[in-house]
Amino acid sequence: MLTGIDVSSYQSSTPDVGGLSFVFVKATEGVSYINPKQSAQAAYARAAGAIVGFYHFARPGDVQAQAQFFVDQCNSVDGDILAIDWEDPGVSCADKDALLKAVKKLRPTHKVILYCNRTYWLDVDTTSYCEDGLWIADYSHPAGQPAIEHPWLFHQYSQDGVDKDVANFASTADLKRWATGVPVNSSTVPRWRTLLDHVQSIPERVYESWSSNGWDNRTKFGVEFGEDGVAWCVIFNWDMYHDVGLDSAVPKTDNVNSFTSWAKARGQWSLYPSVGSWVNFNDGAHTEICVGFDDRFVYTKGGNSVQAGARDAGQGNGVWSHRHERRDTAVVGYFAPRYPDGICPPTADPRDPRGGAAVASYSWPGPASVPTKPKPGKPTSTVSLSKLIKAAKTDPKAKQGHQTYAAGVRIVEAALRAEGLLAQKYAGDGSFGSVTVAAYAKWQRKLHFSGKAADGIPGIESLKALGRKYGFKVVA
Repeated sequence: MLTGIDVSSYQSSTPDVGGLSFVFVKATEGVSYINPKQSAQAAYARAAGAIVGFYHFARPGDVQAQAQFFVDQCNSVDGDILAIDWEDPGVSCADKDALLKAVKKLRPTHKVILYCNRTYWLDVDTTSYCEDGLWIADYSHPAGQPAIEHPWLFHQYSQDGVDKDVANFASTADLKRWATGVPVNSSTVPRWRTLLDHVQSIPERVYESWSSNGWDNRTKFGVEFGEDGVAWCVIFNWDMYHDVGLDSAVPKTDNVNSFTSWAKARGQWSLYPSVGSWVNFNDGAHTEICVGFDDRFVYTKGGNSVQAGARDAGQGNGVWSHRHERRDTAVVGYFAPRYPDGICPPTADPRDPRGGAAVASYSWPGPASVPTKPKPGKPTSTVSLSKLIKAAKTDPKAKQGHQTYAAGVRIVEAALRAEGLLAQKYAGDGSFGSVTVAAYAKWQRKLHFSGKAADGIPGIESLKALGRKYGFKVVA
């Protein structure tokens, strides 16, 4: 967890930035105010090695004019973060969204984020839209533990003397790579999003050849699957997963009812749409992949289908997108695959078997983080990575049952138990002994780690993946 501050004209032109990873500087407000100290404050922060961000205080009025004023006056350079400060009650949620989009359009190479307090996020916001990320203000909870469910990048946790913040990055280098548009690592992009982007990249057109007997079912998708010349709607689904390295998450079958039975037997069946799910149409007659949904429709893309509006007795010949009423009797249900990173995609299921929080809608290209609209509730449990590592290294060498960090270990043991990796008799004793180490190593291997990265000693990526799946937060 990285530390930083945010400053305005109320602070010195040379604020105390020693040891900080980032500094946000107020630049503008409305269409007339410019912080007279912004240039000096930003230069001082840069000289100290901190990553710089600028923020604009949104006021009621022309959002396009405000966006232009902000980017013209903030003196930003490549790698600087741009933020919209949303706390004026006269600025609607729609205005907030429009302002974020306008700034992003004017400065597409910059990360553009939303700043707001917890009350605005929970009670005023209706879209969960925050462009490239969320900077949340919540002073009633410890640093790095804001009481929201939506993924966050920055947490303003105190106003004691100066606004204090933490950033949800493992290192300053990671924050810099993110700010400059360079992926921190492959795990920063959820696997469901990689799949969705690939599905949507497939051109919509006819893929079969025509013979005297009609369309012949011969496609590049059948060749890839190893079974060409047959009905290929399920084959297309499998190929999409295979192309992005997710074939282990789905059965290799060419039959709709077969994958339906497979999903039901493994608790991966739902009556609600989710991104990436395989739809069973007409009790096994056809399938496509869900690419989005809203309260009325499910949006799909699939192979061996016909172009929307076409009439050819239902004989598919290509890859096409469609829209279906969610309540249509033709929609039997959905196979919801589990992704190896443990992240649930956008889902409409209030009891998604993968533990995801239901959202009202999702359409591509939406944010890579699940656009969850959080609700007030019991704060999520928190696990300290550093304390857990100490337990994993200490407990196995100590007396049987030794507890170094019982509270956090119990949370992880419960998750490993739920994942089917730890026997019940070992789950809950609070000791990160050799059996728990072995179970955690299995979890790391499920995430495709190997070697020292799968030695059973928790790391930040594997622990966060477990936390996302089983509802706990991770702090340094």
